[in-house]
Amino acid sequence: MLRPFTIARYGIFLAVAAALMSVWLGRQAGASLDYAVLRAVFVFLIFTAIAFAAEAILSVNVPPRAASNQAPAHGPKDEEDR
Repeated sequence: MLRPFTIARYGIFLAVAAALMSVWLGRQAGASLDYAVLRAVFVFLIFTAIAFAAEAILSVNVPPRAASNQAPAHGPKDEEDR
């Protein structure tokens, strides 16, 4: 079983790598620095949203905890509320 937010954590790392690569490729293609950074922020946000969405979708099938068979701390409930 994976720890909580494992997929999202690695998705953030992937988003940072993709954003840095986007800046580098943009600068190599001759884009201005402000345009390349703006594009990198957009790429980072998109990849981060995808990472958290994947985490949410893949963690839906987690089985719930088994209900305990212990009586509540206040005792059994009467038929009528007094």
